[in-house]
Amino acid sequence: MDKKLTFWGATGFVVLYFVAVFAAEFIGFAHPVCWMLAPALGALLGALPYRWLSLRWHKFGLGTVLSAVFGLLMMAMGEVDLICLTVIVGFGALSDLVRMGVKKDGVTYPILALGNIAEIIYLWTRKAWYLHGAAEEMGQAYADAMAQLQSTLWFVVALVAIVVAAECGLWIAKKIIK
Repeated sequence: MDKKLTFWGATGFVVLYFVAVFAAEFIGFAHPVCWMLAPALGALLGALPYRWLSLRWHKFGLGTVLSAVFGLLMMAMGEVDLICLTVIVGFGALSDLVRMGVKKDGVTYPILALGNIAEIIYLWTRKAWYLHGAAEEMGQAYADAMAQLQSTLWFVVALVAIVVAAECGLWIAKKIIK
């Protein structure tokens, strides 16, 4: 297999990463628990393009570029603000720093994936504001169900789900891309 990184190949897989992680958010329309677990599904779906790129991109910047593209497009769509963008890109840069030392996708990809919790971090940090927005967009019953997820326990569940999904996604990606 040719492991050369081309501009168009990289661009295509960066876009594929964005589409995979963004598409996962649509499960949130089913139930608030699905909304909370959407970043985990995004981690699972985004593992394949990440793996393809990581086999070809050996220098600093992979996680930073993926997170910056994702965060900037989400910001352009009005889905995240500057604080969330900073968190997303910060985790991407952190994954790059770790990648330069560790060089193992099983360590670096979950760090990158954890940055996507920023999309829903206000569920736990700006509780009333988040519930008000959920009630306006999805209805009061949805917001009431979402209020049950605002505990520290559910935050930890979301973080663990992201890491587990990232690892499972990488395992699958490694089977597909050798």
